[in-house]
This record gives sequence, structure tokens and C-alpha cells, in this order.
Amino acid sequence: MTTASTRQPALTGTPSLMREMNVRAALGLLVEHGPLSRAELASLTGLSKVTTGQLLGRLGELGLAEIVGTRSGARGPNAEVHGIVASAAYVVGVDVGPRELTASTCDLMGQEGPRVTLRVPSRGPLSDPRTAVEAVADKALEAAHVSRKRLRGLAIGLPGLVQPETGDVGFSFDLPRWKEGVRDSLAASLSIPVTIDNDVNLAAVAEHRHGAAVGVQDFVLLWVGRGIGSAIVLSGEVHRGASGAAGELGYLPVPGVDLPHHISRRDKGAFQRLAGEEAILEAARTYGVRAATAPEALAAGVPALLDDVAHRLAVGVAAVCAVVDPGLVVLTGPLAVAGGVTLCDRVAEAVASIAPVHPKVVPTGVADAPVLRGGHLVALDAVRQFVAAG
Repeated sequence: MTTASTRQPALTGTPSLMREMNVRAALGLLVEHGPLSRAELASLTGLSKVTTGQLLGRLGELGLAEIVGTRSGARGPNAEVHGIVASAAYVVGVDVGPRELTASTCDLMGQEGPRVTLRVPSRGPLSDPRTAVEAVADKALEAAHVSRKRLRGLAIGLPGLVQPETGDVGFSFDLPRWKEGVRDSLAASLSIPVTIDNDVNLAAVAEHRHGAAVGVQDFVLLWVGRGIGSAIVLSGEVHRGASGAAGELGYLPVPGVDLPHHISRRDKGAFQRLAGEEAILEAARTYGVRAATAPEALAAGVPALLDDVAHRLAVGVAAVCAVVDPGLVVLTGPLAVAGGVTLCDRVAEAVASIAPVHPKVVPTGVADAPVLRGGHLVALDAVRQFVAAG
């Protein structure tokens, strides 16, 4: 999960690999900077103008770039300016929940289409993950007036473990029907690259590219909502662990809280019992806060409740920070958004009181559909790599 640099060095290797990597680099720079002349692109890549012209020609052959105008220079004739053909390819991001799927399209320039939802019944064809994902993807394509033949990538975010070696589902507390084989089945059916990732990891990708963690190489993202989860980003990459369980903070053992006896039987983790939505709503009642949901309770801004929640969250934040010691912690998810800066400040103070770490704690910069936005970014990365090889 790295952001594009402003200058990309010339690449070496076999001729075919060099062409592929240089085409990919040129595509990324056109996305990042917008329309560029051949000379401007050559300057950014460090390649010769001749080689850069060949790259632009290749992008044109693939239907990914075109001449969009001219730009006057200090000397000589006006230079042709090349831009991305945003509609040449689309991806779909899917956010999977226990009862419904949310999806939307995204073009090559990152422009999102209308969001759609699909209720998932407990029985029938749509209860099958592959069938449900294809159905919501088709619904998103229809809403954006995009034909399926222009769908070139799909990214799915879900609450659970994804196996690092296979990229397939390992375990999900809320989604017992999602098992190993779903990713390969979808990829074979749609004939496109398919990525499945933990939803909080995808939120961290969005935060790193466009949110509160832009330019930060080491940070922790804590998701606080119906479920509790975290993503650990080190040297600009999501740390996944040997089994994909890195960041499953809901299972953190907490003194005084019942431990799960068997997670495969849907037992909740200890930290989830301490700081999850149900626990927060119950705590709110003890402070006289009457609300239908935990986010509504936090939004009331009652100082005693905010302090209580901050100390609960600080247990998990301190545990992670005492190990990886990041300079930044980003709070996201419905409860974190409701608590805002006030909750973040209280969490930072509570963490510093129980552990020798002092991370800056800030609210998310991507409050709107972070899982979908992260999915779009990951899918676009895969598509740009795929089309560059074409």
C-alpha cells in the first residue's frame, strides 16, 4: 500500500518486464497528475522522450490514454497533452455485512458511481456468497450505466480473516457461509482479478491514500462500531501476520472480562465485550443517556460517558502501541465518528496514563464509506497492473 511518488526512477530488467513496469508507471502518473505532455511525463519517469513517446503510444493502443489537448511551451510548437480515458475500465468495490452488501463502481480516474445495496437472505440463491456478490456488482454496474464487459476488477471487504498466502477467506465471525474458495470461484466466473481483504485493512488503505494518515508510514487504525478491529500499517504496508489475524483486536484478552471458549462457535472476544457497540450502549444507560444506538449515545457528548468509552478503548490502543509504537492512531467507524475529536483527545490521554507511549490520536479523514473507497483503490491497483501487461 504505497502512494505514487512525484518522480519514478527508470526501471531495469528484461525488455518485456521493463515495458510492463514503465507502462504501469506512466499510467499511474497520468492518474496522479492529470493530463501530461510527453516532456512532462519523461521528466517524471526519468525516461527519454523517445521511450516516453512509445509508452504513450502503447497506452493509446490499449485504449487507456488519448490526446486531450495541447499546451504551449517556451519555444517551439505546442505540445500534445495526453490524459487517461477514465471510462476505458471500471472496478467494483463491495462492502460485505452480515445482512447486506453495499457496492459501487469506480472508473480509472477514481470517480465513484452510485452506491447500491442488496439484502442477503438466510436461504435461497442469494445466500450463496458468489451469487450475492455477482448480483450486487451487476446492480452497481447498471446504476452507473456500465456494461459488464468494461468491468476489469473487483475488491471485497469483509469482517474476518483473509489468508495471506491464498488471498481467500479464512474465518469470519459474522459470515459463516464465506469460506475458502469464494475468491477463486468469483475470479473464474467473472474472468477478472478479484481481491478479498479484511474490511478494516481496506479502510486503512483509504486512510493512507486520502485521509488522516497521508504521508505517514507507520500508524494504527482502530475501527469502533458493531465490531472492534484494527489495522497495523508499517513502512507503508498493512501488516497481516502469519495467518491474517494481525489487527483482530476484538479478541484481545482483557482482565476481568470473560474469554471466548471457542471462537468458531461464535463466541465474542474479550475486548469486543468491553468496548463494542453493545457494551457502550449499556454503559450509556448507567449515565442516564437514553439512545437507540451507541453512536447516538456518544453524539450526545456527555463527558462522563466519553471518559468511560475512552478508557475502554485505551486498553486496546495501549496494547497495540506498546508493541509497535506508532506515532499516529486513527479512530474510525460509527462510534469513533460520533465521538469525534473529543473522544480522540480523551483516548490519547488515557493511553499515555497506562503505557509509556504517546501516539497522536486523530479522527478519520475518510468518514464516508472507507471500506468501499479502500476497495476501489486496491482494485484499481490490480487493474492498472493487469492492463499494463496487456
